[in-house]
Amino acid sequence: MKILVLLAACAALCACDSNSPLLPESEMLVVRAYLYSGEPVRDIQLTSTYAITSEDSVGAPINNATVTLEKAGKVYPLTLTLGDSGYYHYAGSDLNVAAGDRFKISVACNNELATGTTEIPLTPQNVQLSAPEFVVSNTPFDTSSITVSWDNPDESFFFVTVENIETTRTPINDRLPFPRGAGFSRSRPTRENRYQIRRFDLTYLGQHRVRVYKVNQEYANLYAFGQQDSRNLNEPLTNIQNGLGVFAGFSSVEVGFTVRKQ
Repeated sequence: MKILVLLAACAALCACDSNSPLLPESEMLVVRAYLYSGEPVRDIQLTSTYAITSEDSVGAPINNATVTLEKAGKVYPLTLTLGDSGYYHYAGSDLNVAAGDRFKISVACNNELATGTTEIPLTPQNVQLSAPEFVVSNTPFDTSSITVSWDNPDESFFFVTVENIETTRTPINDRLPFPRGAGFSRSRPTRENRYQIRRFDLTYLGQHRVRVYKVNQEYANLYAFGQQDSRNLNEPLTNIQNGLGVFAGFSSVEVGFTVRKQ
């Protein structure tokens, strides 16, 4: 995800600014931790910083940390996900993430403790699709689209995911033996109150699930930092104490549509 690359860039920027209060004397922990309302906890990734002279674009994964989440005074220990990617998840079924919940994350690694807090934003309101069906063709000039909209009176950040949820997928263009695309797409964060799904954003026929996610302030701050003019960079933003990165929450509403040929 681009935000993880941005976090790594933030870490490198800190490392090359001798006046930065975040200047690391040694490698620092980088946390990218996202909680989604109504979804399992599995998008928690830990990496290290890297030198500005390094050819790497992301720090090395950290697989030896002790990671916990705390909600309403109860502590939930996370488990290292299989592989060596630095991802952690909650393996139990008793942790519910809902709008309005406040969480604390704690990461203990190499005798250091990094912490952060976040709140899950309120659920998106009045989420609607412009039509229940998306009728498409194989022509290269098909400019058809379907629009998902929501209320956004205060210009908050949102993003949209579109996923084909058919068990057996049928390509829209059956002349392509190996269709491009995995049946899933994700928009960039936007302050608009609508998102247009175009014909060539889609690969398969059948049922599609659309999720509109509202972004909380921690993520919005980091995304806004990434949009700065490079001639006027401010201090990299982080809500992780004794580390770098972002701990953020999202809430979503799901709607659906069907794709069929003319």
